Amino acid sequence: MAVTPNKKDLSAPLFLINGSSFPSNEYGYYTSGAVNNPGRDYVERTEQLVRSTRNANGEVISQVVNRRLRKFDSLSWPYLSASSVTWLQQQIAKFNCTLTYWDSGTGGFVTREYYWGDFEATPCEWETVYYNGRYMKKPSYYKNVVCNLIDKGVVNEN
Repeated sequence: MAVTPNKKDLSAPLFLINGSSFPSNEYGYYTSGAVNNPGRDYVERTEQLVRSTRNANGEVISQVVNRRLRKFDSLSWPYLSASSVTWLQQQIAKFNCTLTYWDSGTGGFVTREYYWGDFEATPCEWETVYYNGRYMKKPSYYKNVVCNLIDKGVVNEN
């Protein structure tokens, strides 16, 4: 029998962006005083950069470059208000950010420099507003909000 997670289990306080939490996922609940983070279905990817060549015997000679780099792929929110999407887009516009999270490789919290990757959001609810002498529509909620964070590989971290 499949177990359906409680709504509170759909998100967890996973990240701090520049010392701030992600926007609420609009379900109206909070964990440990922090607003909820992306859904738990994101993907952690790692990549090891290697400098390699072949010697005269055809053997591969390789050297590790830097540490393993991490990418948080498909950070997603099923439903966000327009103000939360605006906050997220403002963070993305800054391009760079410091990210604090639990690192399973070190067994502790780390703070590293990241940059924002792709972003997408689907407007799903609209409201009418008066603008410049006219009534117009603007998105009030978005669904399927997705973005990525990519490790910059800065070595001198906390």
